[in-house]
Amino acid sequence: MREINIPSLGGSVHRVPGAVHLLPTSGATWDGWFAIGIFPAGSTLRWAKAHFFRKGGPAGWHPLSAVECLVESEVMLSWATDDGVETFTGKVDPGPLESSTDSVRVSLPGRFALAGSRPRYGMSFSLPESGSGASFDFQASWPIWWARYGRLLSYVGQHSTLRLTLWRGETEETHAGFGVIEHVSGTSLPFDFTRRLPFGYHWDVLAFHTPGGRAESAAGLSISLKGEPFLGLKAAARLPGRNEVPMRGLSLRYLEFAQGTRPDGREFLVPASWEGVMRDSRGEFRYVARAATPVAPVLPGGGFLGFEFEGAYHHPYRSSALWSGTGFTEYADFSGELAR
Repeated sequence: MREINIPSLGGSVHRVPGAVHLLPTSGATWDGWFAIGIFPAGSTLRWAKAHFFRKGGPAGWHPLSAVECLVESEVMLSWATDDGVETFTGKVDPGPLESSTDSVRVSLPGRFALAGSRPRYGMSFSLPESGSGASFDFQASWPIWWARYGRLLSYVGQHSTLRLTLWRGETEETHAGFGVIEHVSGTSLPFDFTRRLPFGYHWDVLAFHTPGGRAESAAGLSISLKGEPFLGLKAAARLPGRNEVPMRGLSLRYLEFAQGTRPDGREFLVPASWEGVMRDSRGEFRYVARAATPVAPVLPGGGFLGFEFEGAYHHPYRSSALWSGTGFTEYADFSGELAR
């Protein structure tokens, strides 16, 4: 596994969570570390996502992370170009992690390593089964707390600038863009709750790729009921030239669909274009997104998808200039209704 070498830079960034929020959560039955990269239009690489998930807790219990198809300890790496997508997953032994509060260090030797000191962190993932791996070098800028309920469920993402090194076999490439470094942890339930609720979700991360290292971006989560967008759960944005603000969730409307086929031959719907709205106390950010990559069909009824977007912030008395950028979507449908 290629070693992370991130210097201890010290200092801090306004409102960026401390090291404790990247370390394993005491009392939680599982932890996950995620790394996402989103790259400008015209890049040979459109997006990349990697995770290390470690499951604990009672045998036979179901972690809340099952909504993202994370039920067993594993390392995953997925990426997309304009024309193709590749995904590799390797099961791992959920044994003890090596961790330290001296700066931030968490590792599963040979598979995963997290190291750094805010605002700079590195994550490295290795899948020797496929000869592939990735190192993400993040400069964290601003956070979104998706959940903050202690050992029950805790989920924070830090929006960042990113330098990614991706390799497969002897081939290695480096890309600069926007990134999100995430840590999530929580509890487990004694039953498979994903089979009892007719819900789904759609999560958008939008990157404006503006200069200056401010990681100007937006992200929002929408919940669906029986295949129909139902509730904008949470959102936040740092729009170009503005400070980050909380939003009232992502209101979503699908405009077009394409047909996708899963590896097992089952068909499912892939959003081809959609409209999103995130509102704050003064106005709304409204955008139209169009799929720009094939889908990685890794979630129930859905998967990972890259897109391009155009949007503007609308105030009762004026509107902003039209902004554009690229993004990354995760969507899932546990009800089966989206396919109809």
